[in-house]
Amino acid sequence: MGGVILYSSVFKDPADFLWLMSKLRGRKILLSTDHEGGQIEIIPYIFPSPGNLLLGRTDENTVRRYCKYAGETMRHLGLNMVFAPVLDLYRATSNSVIGYRSFGSDASVVAKMGLAAIEGYREGGVIPCVKHFPGHGRAKEDSHEELPKVTVDEKTVEEDLYPFCVAIENRVESVMLAHIVFPALDSKPASISHRVIHQLLREQLRYEGLVISDAVEMKALSKYYSADQIITQFVDAGGDMLIVSDAENVPIYVQMLKDLLDRGRLNSKQIKKALQRIDCFARPVQGDIQQLYDAVNDCIQFSVGHLTKRKIALVLPNSISFSKADVSHRYLPLIRDQAKRLLNAEFFEFGNIPSTEEFLFVDLIVDLKEEQIEAHRELSERCEVVYLITRDVSLQRYFQDLNHIVTYSLSPLVMGTVFRRLSQFLT
Repeated sequence: MGGVILYSSVFKDPADFLWLMSKLRGRKILLSTDHEGGQIEIIPYIFPSPGNLLLGRTDENTVRRYCKYAGETMRHLGLNMVFAPVLDLYRATSNSVIGYRSFGSDASVVAKMGLAAIEGYREGGVIPCVKHFPGHGRAKEDSHEELPKVTVDEKTVEEDLYPFCVAIENRVESVMLAHIVFPALDSKPASISHRVIHQLLREQLRYEGLVISDAVEMKALSKYYSADQIITQFVDAGGDMLIVSDAENVPIYVQMLKDLLDRGRLNSKQIKKALQRIDCFARPVQGDIQQLYDAVNDCIQFSVGHLTKRKIALVLPNSISFSKADVSHRYLPLIRDQAKRLLNAEFFEFGNIPSTEEFLFVDLIVDLKEEQIEAHRELSERCEVVYLITRDVSLQRYFQDLNHIVTYSLSPLVMGTVFRRLSQFLT
């Protein structure tokens, strides 16, 4: 039970993404990303949005339909939650961190377009999360770098709250908190404020959904509060989920949470309520594209025996013929990156292979003329080789007696999977 947030690096390599999704498949969690469209676009498979500031000048149907489309794509990928839409009002003094993430400066327009976005994401099959409560638009500073202080009276704050009130009236599933101090409300950042979370959001606005913090690593919070202070004050105020954006910090926060629970420093009733809310919204991870992971792994043919653990060298063809009906030449830079990252490989062209037993050579074969086959076979007589047969699978018959892998593809989706599995032979 809990949540996982995906950042853009996960999507750079489709093989990495499918591998991760295979690990999460079936787990009941909230799987989310910050893909808002426009200024923040995380998922490369979603057609880009012009941004909320422009969409705020269109109509509700346009916003709803785009968010439905984006939500459907996320659902097909396996995500079930999105940290969007942004309900902050645009101000002339707004820091660029909000920029065209806002639907505009008119609270009624932001509320109307925000509700359309919420409905679109729901129709698309993902849970929306409105942000950044109680409003980031008036902040002159970027909360990633410093702690903003918005010095306005409570009546002015109410104007910024209006879009959130509309969302809450329409039972929005989750709300993300801002790391901003509103002196009219509290001296603490809103994200750990009992006055903002419990009194304003929970009691005054009667909100019963998920309350989520912005990332705890943002300097607006981490510069002034320790992990135990953030956890205790957030939980005591009525918050449900903290976003820990740096993977290295996850075990620190998990251990701190356990320690605080063991020492009786956390409100057990609040913890129980938070777990109940999370359980209510969490869903088993499943996506339509996950079947590709099984298909790729089932179809790749590994005929590899014992391999000596040594440095890897990926042997690239001297040249590859690509027709106008073949875009796979675009794959080669990513394939090199995969080999470097997953195998720590070095690279040689076939015509420039060093005479050494230092390497295990992975011979990437796309096409071979008949007179070239013997030269490739002879490579195994002087060093350890795994032959990687990709496009011309008929070449398999010439390497049946040697370590070889038949991929049926040159796609990075397949090659990344091959390199990951090959690395397991060498551990």
